[in-house]
Order: sequence, then structure tokens, then C-alpha cells
Amino acid sequence: MIIPVPFAPNEVFSINGKKFLVLDYWRPVSWSQWSAWYLIEDEHGKNYEVPYFHILIQKERGNAKYVGTKI
Repeated sequence: MIIPVPFAPNEVFSINGKKFLVLDYWRPVSWSQWSAWYLIEDEHGKNYEVPYFHILIQKERGNAKYVGTKI
């Protein structure tokens, strides 16, 4: 089963007007949609580790939108 990646590394997305750069995402050996994580960076250079499903749900709801490849 192929699970879609909401945003790839080096892509920028926005949620409620705030932009985030995707630095990386990873899947543990026991891969499932619910165990993957994203490393993202905000406009101020602060990094966050965010569960994959959170980004996917935000995109499906229309809250997370693709912006481009630069903040």
C-alpha cells in the first residue's frame, strides 16, 4: 500500500498564514501511516517534530496548503 506524502523535503506549506519548511520526514522500521514523523522549521528558524498524520489531516481539511520551495 502506498501512503501519500503530504509535503516533501524542501517544500513549504502554510497553516493559518504561518509558513513551514519541511526539513525531513522519516518512517520507523515498523512503518505505518501513524508512526511517521516530519521535521519542520517555521519562519523564525524554530524546528518542530510533528506526527505525519497531523500534517496529512490538516492538508485534507484544506488548512495546510502548498506554498513553494522557499520560506
